[in-house]
Amino acid sequence: MKQVAILGLSHFGKSVLDELLALKVEVILVDKDRKVIDTYKDASAAAVVLDVLNVENLRKVLPESTDAVIIDMGDSIEASILATSYCAKLKIKTIIVKAETEAHGEILELVGASKVVFPNKEAAKRITPLLLSSVLLNYFPVSGKLVIAELEIPSHIIGKSMAEADIRTQYNLNLISLRGPQEEFDLLDPDITFKAGDIGLFSGTDEALERFIGYAPKERAYKSIAEQFLNLFRRYKK
Repeated sequence: MKQVAILGLSHFGKSVLDELLALKVEVILVDKDRKVIDTYKDASAAAVVLDVLNVENLRKVLPESTDAVIIDMGDSIEASILATSYCAKLKIKTIIVKAETEAHGEILELVGASKVVFPNKEAAKRITPLLLSSVLLNYFPVSGKLVIAELEIPSHIIGKSMAEADIRTQYNLNLISLRGPQEEFDLLDPDITFKAGDIGLFSGTDEALERFIGYAPKERAYKSIAEQFLNLFRRYKK
């Protein structure tokens, strides 16, 4: 089971938490405000009242097995930078931090942030699948049910040509572009054969992505975005 810690529960941290609580993910909440922590005392998450601006404090509450941390120190730029630096020292695999400005984001990357995000309603929905899958590299909601996703080509079409894979007909997905691991996206060559490590840029729905990656039956009814994320990535946990 994935283990994710959320340091600070301002608006963005709460948005991510709401998504994660619906999934089979072990969540650790850390905030220095007891009132904030008490709000989630009945949630399925471990909650700790702690000042995160102390690397030894963090070492005590963040297990070595922690897969990712989400850092949201509200509008305190200094606190987010220090917390990011401490998590980097603890060798946390993935450090996702909310930034206030572009300059703030640049500093966060310098001190160890894996990904910097800027607050908006869709940010939490893009972060959740990134936490749960090593196959999905980027996920961008466009409008309605339409998304654009960047993902590693799954094993069941490796060695097949475009015609043999027939992605458009079989999965109702559009392959926009393709690149190798160290290459840039380019125009599609209809004669390509999919290779291990290839990365594709796809457009379609969450349901279509699930069928492509997780082999879900076409008649499956989808109830919530959280359930979609869980089903889409349960077979691709790190």
